[in-house]
Amino acid sequence: MRSCLTRRPLSLAVAASLCPSPAALRSLSSVLLLATAAQLAQAAEAPAAVDEADAAAKTLDSVSVISTGTRKANMAVTDSPAPIQLISAEKLSQTGAADVMNALAMQVPSFNANQTGGDMASQTLTAALRNLSPNHTLILINGKRRHVTSNANVSSGAQTVDLSFIPKGAIDHVEVLTDGAAALYGSDAIAGVVNIILKKNYNGGEVEASYGGYGDGGGHDPQFSGNFGYGTDKGYFNVSAEVENRQSVFRNSNSAVGNCLSDIAACQAYATANNRTALLGYIANDQGAIQNPNFPATNTWNSPPEVHRKVGMFNAGYYFDNGVEFYAFGSYGRKTAKSYENYRRPSQDGGYTDPDTGEVTHKYATGFNPMEASKETDYDLTAGFKGEFGNGWMWDASTEYGRNEMDVYTLHSMNFTMWNDYGYSPENFYDGTFYSTQWDTNFNVTKDFDIGLSAPLTFNTGVEYRRDGYGIEAGEAASYYGAGASSFPGYSPSVANDYSRHSYAVFTDVVLNPTEHWLVDGAVRYEKYSDFGDKTIGKLTTRYDFTDTFAIRATASTGFRAPTMGENYYSAIQVSPTGATATLAAATVGSGLKPETSTNFSLGFVFNPIRNLTATLDAYQIKIKDRTYMGTFNYSTAQSADTVTGRTTGSWNELLPDPADTNGDGVPDDSYNQILGEALVAGGFISQWDDPTASGGSIDQTARANIDLSFFSNVLDTKSTGVDLVVTYLSELGWGTIDWNLAANYSKTEVTRAGRATGFESIPLFTDLNIWDIEHNYPKYRINLGGTLNVGKFAINLTEQIYGKQDVTAYNAVLASSYTAAGLSFPIETIGGTDYVKEEIGVMALTNLNIAFKPTDKITFSIGSNNIFNQYPDKIPSAVWNYDVANYQNGNSEYLSGSPIGYFGAYYYAKVNYRF
Repeated sequence: MRSCLTRRPLSLAVAASLCPSPAALRSLSSVLLLATAAQLAQAAEAPAAVDEADAAAKTLDSVSVISTGTRKANMAVTDSPAPIQLISAEKLSQTGAADVMNALAMQVPSFNANQTGGDMASQTLTAALRNLSPNHTLILINGKRRHVTSNANVSSGAQTVDLSFIPKGAIDHVEVLTDGAAALYGSDAIAGVVNIILKKNYNGGEVEASYGGYGDGGGHDPQFSGNFGYGTDKGYFNVSAEVENRQSVFRNSNSAVGNCLSDIAACQAYATANNRTALLGYIANDQGAIQNPNFPATNTWNSPPEVHRKVGMFNAGYYFDNGVEFYAFGSYGRKTAKSYENYRRPSQDGGYTDPDTGEVTHKYATGFNPMEASKETDYDLTAGFKGEFGNGWMWDASTEYGRNEMDVYTLHSMNFTMWNDYGYSPENFYDGTFYSTQWDTNFNVTKDFDIGLSAPLTFNTGVEYRRDGYGIEAGEAASYYGAGASSFPGYSPSVANDYSRHSYAVFTDVVLNPTEHWLVDGAVRYEKYSDFGDKTIGKLTTRYDFTDTFAIRATASTGFRAPTMGENYYSAIQVSPTGATATLAAATVGSGLKPETSTNFSLGFVFNPIRNLTATLDAYQIKIKDRTYMGTFNYSTAQSADTVTGRTTGSWNELLPDPADTNGDGVPDDSYNQILGEALVAGGFISQWDDPTASGGSIDQTARANIDLSFFSNVLDTKSTGVDLVVTYLSELGWGTIDWNLAANYSKTEVTRAGRATGFESIPLFTDLNIWDIEHNYPKYRINLGGTLNVGKFAINLTEQIYGKQDVTAYNAVLASSYTAAGLSFPIETIGGTDYVKEEIGVMALTNLNIAFKPTDKITFSIGSNNIFNQYPDKIPSAVWNYDVANYQNGNSEYLSGSPIGYFGAYYYAKVNYRF
């Protein structure tokens, strides 16, 4: 079902016009009208009383002074020369999201969050600004750099801050700078900055309990949190805690194995007629799968993880009589997560043959669903002093140390090699440990100089020193012996190591007002890394206020980003039931990685035409040279009608390999690529370059039908362009207020250069299909449109989130030739001269509703729903899906993957908050 917003124009007339259907409109309007009518009667007798926190929630911006994007003190958000979005704690709470990352993603249209991820990526989900890498967004806490996770995402390269270790109750507000700011804050700030400002309350506090879950099942999430303040006006100590126990969500379709074994007679007739030996093998050896509790939807891969999280955070300060301020903040958290991997059939372990009887036995009679699991510890401490030297020189000195450590496990699994050799294998494996550290120390001074301009010139300069560490510790021997733990082999001593680097920076920033209406901000920064050299970058920002109601602003900047330690040194083998990806450490390929450089330009307009209405429109362009990106070579592919075996014999076995399409022309090759084969042999993954099935090598024999070789490289240049629009308006009525907001983002990414990797120059690391994926696999635009009605003891927030069309042809790319030969009718996408099945997620409009009732000054009850009308993304084209099902070659999910909202449906929640 599609919302009415896809069928008729948007309207700002009333909040209820955001509903997706006439019936829903009447229902939702009734809720608003009943609440309004009840409070109008009360308002006629006496004005509604509100406390300070409620009053703050009802303003357009609960905080008017910003600290992000400028070194100038007391800069109001409406006067900012760079685009800033302020998100209050109240707005975060109204989203009903499970954590800070998703709460921000629901509020900021240019900030998109992943909802699922393959392998270890699911354990640390990430988000990014402007559809760039998560590594291009800098995360600050109280203006200080936060350390990153140790879990490097092998698909996106993301090794950014894990926001789940920040309790929502600790946040006063969030400042999101949607502008390049590397010259101000250093490496990482290419797309923008997220600055989380913590609460300073020194008395009172609040406790909250919430419970939520999906209407179609799964995702049940009880949470408990508290915030407490202690101190006086001389000093404060604010502490927060949060506990969460979130279940996974499953939306799986019947697997091909399940379809076959559900009707064995039909499957056997088909397999015999088409010489599909793999299907005949399922029937002969894997009927135990019928007793699997998940049968016939046996495959639960790509579902979000189960999460158990406990985190605490504090923010403290003390004001000495001499004007010096001491401040400190930090956090400590523990998180365990686990997610399902692909199902393994009963016979997939190869069996153990008893040397005396010759009997073959299998460890799991019904097959098994291995799980990847992690136990994570994260802590961070920042402390500093700031004050005044005299003569107006303000200074700030601080140091921060943070560490993230993740123990990795494979559960409910086995080691096929051990079982084949000895008839024994553990079921649970310790695979090893990732860890990353950051020690960051900085000192800066600021002074205002009166040089005869309309306002004092602000001069800021400082130095920064940072030391980064990263390492991998080996797992237990059984986890990497032979083929290793099925689904995720452990880390052997050969890949375990410890790495470190240091860097320092010197920066200067000058802010001046040549005239009363003109502001100019210039910044320059010099950085030097022990492993990636040095670079000088700069930024120029300006704003001119033509009138009190209209201003124009613009920025031009350059950036420099050294690859993260994980991007440079991470290596692993990811294993599926019929395939494996060998990820090489980028530092070992050619001459290794080099830094990214970027240029950013933006032009914006600020409108304040009437009281309580503010609108900003900012266009931007971001060019990144030598972008760090994961590239993949396809060495082997499962046999099909399109591979050399299928083409020449008319039959195939999808459990066996054929040469893949290494040159990217859309047709699998007739022979294996020698360069890739020799690289796999050199890495010990296979034993013979032109025969992946030959005995020997560390890749499990059952996972050689689809072998890929991956590593991070710098062979891409990209250009991203887009527009951000933010409009806020406060309707002040005699009986209450309505806080309206409209925020939208449009973005487009182009690959302007796709080079060749050193040592692999004859093969494209990024084919036309890969480039299509980079340029199209994200929503073209996002719009948040909504309002909060505040009347008496009620606050009703209604928001429509609109996601533009998203092409996912490359994400679920399937050659169209076999479907065309079958006479199917389906949409076609031609990429690089080759036809593919066109798969796209259409425009989606999700309606979110939050109703809060405050019977007393201390208690608030809230109920709400995200995606209240149960919208799902589009499915694989029905002709293709039905053909795949009929031919026993379908995947585990009908829904197209990659949408930033996932494919889970309506989420409902309830909360109670007690403030004291």
